[in-house]
Amino acid sequence: MSGLISDQAFWNPVNSENAERYHLVKMTGIQEPVLPRWIVLWLFVSGMICTYDVAYTMNRPFTNDPASPRANLLFGGWALYSSVDRHYLTTNDIFTCSTGRVMLLECLLNFIAIGLAAARNRHGLLLAFTSNIMVLWKTILFFSVFLGQPEGHLPPMNPNKSVWSKFMIFWVPNGVWIIMPTVVLFALWNKLALPPKISEKYWEASNKCRGDLSFEDQKKVALD
Repeated sequence: MSGLISDQAFWNPVNSENAERYHLVKMTGIQEPVLPRWIVLWLFVSGMICTYDVAYTMNRPFTNDPASPRANLLFGGWALYSSVDRHYLTTNDIFTCSTGRVMLLECLLNFIAIGLAAARNRHGLLLAFTSNIMVLWKTILFFSVFLGQPEGHLPPMNPNKSVWSKFMIFWVPNGVWIIMPTVVLFALWNKLALPPKISEKYWEASNKCRGDLSFEDQKKVALD
């Protein structure tokens, strides 16, 4: 009964916040963005920083040569970071080379999601959600390498650095790629987890064979 009541409340334009938004869009012509602006900004900034990171790891030893003024100018921040993280200091480190290839795919998905959202394509929402899941789990895997190393294994973090240096140089920057994707996932969850009745009306309108309705058409099918 509670499920029935909630469905009725959803479809009642008086009680439904979504219906009010739709009618407001219909009257004013102002369209709600597919992705919130802060998520678009995060996708762009994350994609650019990670692309720069891959450029550093994939072009060693040229990018971490301390005798190169160009390397020091372009990758000074990475030189500071590699003073703590030995994976970034080691020229032929296979772990960062592997994660770099994964990061390239994440960056590509970020930029595609931004483009799809700008074009008001409904797939931009799902792609943004997917790319942030990938970023989150990759960062968790990255962190796991630094926790509970087996006996006799060379510590991946410079033991000569202070706890404060490790915290500020390693844990804080990398922690951003744990916190932000998690926040994005929570923000997009309700946009993707639609009530079954909306999905049924959508597929009914598209004859259960087309997936090409635009974002606004999908909202109209769901709320009319």
